[in-house]
Amino acid sequence: MLRLIRRPAYPGELNHELVWPAAFVSGAAFAWAWFLSGLQLPQCFFIRLTGLPCLGCGGTRCARSLVRLDFAQAFLFHPGFCLVVMSALFWTLYSAVFWLRRDTLRLRFFVAPGQTRRLRVAFGLLLAVHWAWQCYYLTR
Repeated sequence: MLRLIRRPAYPGELNHELVWPAAFVSGAAFAWAWFLSGLQLPQCFFIRLTGLPCLGCGGTRCARSLVRLDFAQAFLFHPGFCLVVMSALFWTLYSAVFWLRRDTLRLRFFVAPGQTRRLRVAFGLLLAVHWAWQCYYLTR
């Protein structure tokens, strides 16, 4: 269904090995500065309206746990955000090795033709399970 392959860059293709690590490092620096400033985040509109957490609730607590290197607690607060941050960290490390080696082959995900619908359904189910976990863990 979903495979990781190595291939040369297509003409005009976005340079993912440059763009995403820069976005990750910039976002991490912004979050670090925000945490150090002591500014508060605005209240979640969705939780005030419904009493249930939104898909983003718990992300700040997850980030604070990641900064303290408490990976288990970070995963419990927000599994999706924790996995995205860990994936971004691994992608940044891969990109550094890619640039240092001056590699010509790039890692890319490949979806077999006709499998995109299954992948979308699986992603939707994963989001539903994730939200159910947040409703359970963050409201108890």
